[in-house]
Amino acid sequence: MKALYVCLFVIIVLGCREHRVSVFNNNKKKEKENKIRGKNKLQHKYINVEEVKDWSLEQIKHKYKPIEEEDFLLNDIVLINEFRIGLYNIFKGKDREKPVPIKEVTWEKDEENNYTIWYRGDSGQWVAIDWYVWAKSLAF
Repeated sequence: MKALYVCLFVIIVLGCREHRVSVFNNNKKKEKENKIRGKNKLQHKYINVEEVKDWSLEQIKHKYKPIEEEDFLLNDIVLINEFRIGLYNIFKGKDREKPVPIKEVTWEKDEENNYTIWYRGDSGQWVAIDWYVWAKSLAF
């Protein structure tokens, strides 16, 4: 009979331990999910164009989530569409002989418009070189 009580005691203790581990793991999982949700709450849906004028790409992306991001090389070989044609006003002649790393990042400005900034890769950093506000209804 004593052996039966010892077995029951061991089963109950082990069951409680497994339950505590399970509860602990679930709590850790929920904390992690809440941190992720909290981070996402920091990012606003619409970008404030005036606010970010002098911000770095990292600062902007920390507060505002881009809807699109693309890297490409600008040079004479690359065909530029009408959306990117303004880059040829910045890079002329000899500037286009070597491939120039470009990062194009787009955010929602409001319900009807998007905001795109083009950055040039320069010594390991992205430097803003041009921007464009455009209607979401446009197709390029």
